[in-house]
Amino acid sequence: MGDVLERIGVRADLDIRITGHSPRRGLVTESSRAGNPDAVMEKQGGWAPGSKVMRRYREEDEAFKENALHGVL
Repeated sequence: MGDVLERIGVRADLDIRITGHSPRRGLVTESSRAGNPDAVMEKQGGWAPGSKVMRRYREEDEAFKENALHGVL
């Protein structure tokens, strides 16, 4: 997926380098919010079973479950 995104970014003449990192991180965030177990998220994102990286992404994203601006905007 990363190579496809990178090629699209080049074709679009973007000033930044697009990689596959953000979609994978977003995948684990939304999958976790949907209540999927780690094994499902690992399979969806292509992580190895017990992936510390995948768990770190999930744990960091869980810190933002409560939106400080909820009801303000």
